[in-house]
Amino acid sequence: MAEHGDTRPTSSPYASGTCAVYFECKGPLHISRSLLPENLMDAAQFRDNDDSAYPLCELWLDEVTLDVGHVIIHYLVTGAYQCLQPEEGDREEKISAELATAIRVYVASDKLSLTKLRDMTRDEIVRLGDQLTLTPLINVMEKAALSFDENPGIAAYVESRLLSFSQIDHVADLVDQRLAALGAPVTLRKVLLRSILLSKASESRQLEEPTYQASWEYPGVELRPTKQAMERAESVSLRNAEAASDEEELGRLQQKTELSPWDRLRLYDLEHKAEKRAKEIATERELDAQRCDASNWSLQQPLRPEAFVDGPVPDPPRPSSKFWKPEAFEGHSQCDNETHSDSSSTDELTPGSVESSSMDEVCCDW
Repeated sequence: MAEHGDTRPTSSPYASGTCAVYFECKGPLHISRSLLPENLMDAAQFRDNDDSAYPLCELWLDEVTLDVGHVIIHYLVTGAYQCLQPEEGDREEKISAELATAIRVYVASDKLSLTKLRDMTRDEIVRLGDQLTLTPLINVMEKAALSFDENPGIAAYVESRLLSFSQIDHVADLVDQRLAALGAPVTLRKVLLRSILLSKASESRQLEEPTYQASWEYPGVELRPTKQAMERAESVSLRNAEAASDEEELGRLQQKTELSPWDRLRLYDLEHKAEKRAKEIATERELDAQRCDASNWSLQQPLRPEAFVDGPVPDPPRPSSKFWKPEAFEGHSQCDNETHSDSSSTDELTPGSVESSSMDEVCCDW
């Protein structure tokens, strides 16, 4: 039978003494000593208790968590992958928890030279990861704090998911929801994820970001020059921080039953600043809307009657770099630097301008 690949043991491994296996000083989990591979005992702290009645030996895996330890012990006994049932109630949270466990098992099995378990765990990572969208997937990977140079397989999986997403079209509504769930980009990975998501977001969502602006001469939105995007992000951040601080102070003043003259003056000042910020935001949005309307209007104009002539159709004239701008914004001397920087950036992104190379550099960086 052995010649035909019969892997059954000649004697029962369950007849041997048990070994107590500790994970991060927790446990122990018990397993027959004969089921422990030699390389596992060499990689961990192994102690043989010949003088004691029970257990016969102890194994300490201090760098492996107990939930990962269950997967390892179950694999050594049954040859199959099994993790503990997650405690989370939400489906997405359950899958994320199982994926986090699978990632830890993958790392541990590689360090402990459990090759077959690592291969099983690879399949489990793909199965679980494919059930998650990019946002929770990146969150799990970020919490895992992996060294990707030591785990190139996981790095390749994340990269393939990002590349696959970049080839999908018509997902603006879903992307807008994911951007809202992602929140502020507090790490480099989230910055990179947000940039990928923003490229698929709706125009209205893109215009809320400092990296995009409405275009005068082309439909939709376009990238801002890098320096201008940085300045706008800094300005918006300062404005939001000021608004949060003022709202907190305003709430305290409004809760007072009696206001001193200084309190009344401060209350008026805070309300005036809030009104000014609201006008600034409204002006920015109105300017973006004017730009979008102007670009759409220029593309929808019908051809003049004299344009229909016999013979070859001449090439259409290129749009002028000096495009009409609404008079409503010509006399707004009170507009802040962001409004002026918006209008100046139009010349930088106009096809015939001398600064057109800056846009090429932005595209190359992206």
